[in-house]
Amino acid sequence: MAHGHFAWTDLSTFDMKAARADYTALFGWAFHGDPTYDFATQNGTEVAAVFPMPPRLAAINMPSFWMSYVHVPDVSATLAKARTHHGVIIEVEPQPFGDNAQIALVRDPSGAGFTLYEGPDIRDVGTVAHRYHHLPAVALIETFYADLFGWTFELAANTPWPTFAIRHPDGTTIAHAEEVPETILGTLRYWMPAFAVGSLQATAERIAARGGQTVVELPGDRLMLVDRQGAHFMVCASSPAAAHR
Repeated sequence: MAHGHFAWTDLSTFDMKAARADYTALFGWAFHGDPTYDFATQNGTEVAAVFPMPPRLAAINMPSFWMSYVHVPDVSATLAKARTHHGVIIEVEPQPFGDNAQIALVRDPSGAGFTLYEGPDIRDVGTVAHRYHHLPAVALIETFYADLFGWTFELAANTPWPTFAIRHPDGTTIAHAEEVPETILGTLRYWMPAFAVGSLQATAERIAARGGQTVVELPGDRLMLVDRQGAHFMVCASSPAAAHR
């Protein structure tokens, strides 16, 4: 069981055709053309998925967004823990995810959303090299994630801003939290995937050519990008974890 590990990544998007074209150009992904939940493959392996923006989110002008899934043994039990923490929002109650799994969507005390996943082990594969959480203060979420998943937060760097390695109980570093300046933080909170690419410059040029842009250059050989439908994500030239150890 991969309890407490990130398990999957998908993209809510307004224009499926445009999203397929953009991420094929950016990462070389291939798609099957499913109109409801379309898996992206690379070298024959499913690495992510895209699906239409849910109507209730489209109605409030939610920009397109990447979602990170965390594997748990019991979605309902984990939700019960989440409800005890101040500032937590349960966006989506438990619902089926395919034939043998279920999910629920939670916003942590900082406002960043993630999906709880209960089902067969689908430990993250493909081009997601790492994940980052940008927020004003790690203290907002430290107790919450310790309670839900047993994660611990260890200061890994002080410059250019405080960066914390997020450790799973098995000892692995599964993500980083960064207390970034307001100019980078923006108004929305994310669990942001960082996709590995062969060339940062070439990827930046490709997204610009498709109507997106580079938001900011980040330490650890990373760029934060935004696609033409508003979805923020990162790319890295190699696994950025080593830069923070």
